[in-house]
Amino acid sequence: MLAYLKAGKERKIDSAQNAVVDRIEGERTMRQLRLRNIKDGIISLLRAGGLFVAVGVEPKTGYLPGILPLDEKGCIITNEAMETGILGILAAGDCATAALSVRRFVNWL
Repeated sequence: MLAYLKAGKERKIDSAQNAVVDRIEGERTMRQLRLRNIKDGIISLLRAGGLFVAVGVEPKTGYLPGILPLDEKGCIITNEAMETGILGILAAGDCATAALSVRRFVNWL
C-alpha cells in the first residue's frame, strides 16, 4: 500500500485499482490501454506510452512463523544483504522484505 500511495503522488504515473488490462492498443508502440473494472465491468481507456504492472504479492511463507522473523504481511525480514538475522539463512525474492521490487521502484522515483 505504501508503494501505491507514493506512486500516486508522482505526476507521471496513473494507477487503476480493481482493473484488468483487456487490451494494449497501438500500431508500432503502445498508445492506450483498454481497462475493465473487475467490480462493475465498466470499460475505460487510459492513454499511455508505457506500462508498469504491479500485482499483489502474497508470500508463500505460512510454514515459517516461529522459524524465521516475518513482518505483518508474512514477508521474511531481511537486511539489504538478504540476511535474516539467523546465521547461514538468507531470503530472496518477493518473500523477503529487502527484495520487494515494487518498493524499490517507487523509492527510486
